[in-house]
Amino acid sequence: MRFSATMPRFAFLLAAAAAALSLSGSWCSTAGAQTLSPLTTFGSSGWLAPGSNPYVTTGNYERGMGWNPVTKNLVVPSRNLGNFVAIINGTTGIVSGTLNTTGVSGGTLAMMGAGVSSDGAIYVPNLQSGSSVASPFKVYKWVSESDTRAPTIAFSSVLPATTTGGWRFGDAFDVYGSGTAAKFASAGATTGTSGGLANNGNFMIGQLDGSNANTIYRAIPNTLTSSNDYRLSVAFVDADTIIGNQGASAKITDFVAATTLSNTGAIVTGSVAIGASDRPLDYTVLNGQALMAVVNTNSSLISVYDITNPAAVTLLTTGSTVSGALSGNANGTGGLQWGEMLSPTSQILYAMSTNQGIQAMVFQAVPEPSTYAMLGGAFALIGVMASRKRS
Repeated sequence: MRFSATMPRFAFLLAAAAAALSLSGSWCSTAGAQTLSPLTTFGSSGWLAPGSNPYVTTGNYERGMGWNPVTKNLVVPSRNLGNFVAIINGTTGIVSGTLNTTGVSGGTLAMMGAGVSSDGAIYVPNLQSGSSVASPFKVYKWVSESDTRAPTIAFSSVLPATTTGGWRFGDAFDVYGSGTAAKFASAGATTGTSGGLANNGNFMIGQLDGSNANTIYRAIPNTLTSSNDYRLSVAFVDADTIIGNQGASAKITDFVAATTLSNTGAIVTGSVAIGASDRPLDYTVLNGQALMAVVNTNSSLISVYDITNPAAVTLLTTGSTVSGALSGNANGTGGLQWGEMLSPTSQILYAMSTNQGIQAMVFQAVPEPSTYAMLGGAFALIGVMASRKRS
């Protein structure tokens, strides 16, 4: 834009400020506040209610889900009338098909949640309690949504014997990386002791390359001794950091390569205080903020926190698209997934509390600070010019 003699200087400065905002992409952003709003194209105003399709029910059959970064679709395992892995369009909520689950069997439950690697490979674990050669903890793999073959087994391991109690894995599950470098994190309601050490505060990191290599981190300092702080949700932050949760306190945890049944290879670096029933969670970085979202397994209320500084966590916003009476979720299970980034300051968020359907919402972050600096500087100059004009 050029200033000309025919354009009053005040009007020119106002137009320049507007142009600066337009170029920043933040002209329509909500200043000073983050928001959650329904993705109205998904289901009915952002909610796939239970019964809207055979794979979203009230029978405790759906206990987790994944999001495919390649196709932008949801992956939802369901045990309703069989073993199914449904592919649900991330924009509309329409079921586009199911994967071939021939050979999926065994475990305490044959399927639980899902994880999708950055190259679109789909992984689904079973739920396994105790230590049984006949029924190991397994993770099934499909190379993509278009894979019509029966799944291969990317991981299979007999859980270690315990002195008392027993291991349990599969309630919580997440995948990181791609190809032969892909790995998973998993946890469950493990109890008892092994070799004189408590099995509390534990999670497993395993390789998905068929080697079955894994480490179980347990007896982690600053975790509960009466139950497992990672049992109902785990989410990767990076290659050697996860966030684990069973409600009340989400544990940001660094881990390093260590021997199986390690009690020295993991350390809690931060704890996020949340509601006692806030369980499924996921992590993303948006607009320079490290964000953790959780969903309440009683009410389906979604909460988004800024955890950029774990010592000064901020609740940014809450929201929900559900309505009416909800079926109970006695297991405290479900899934939460950050989805497609729509702009540098907005991202889709999917949430499921078991038996209460699937929600799709759009999180809108505060615009970049540079936007406000540009706006403030432009309008400060306008103020100066207006003052001179009046004098």
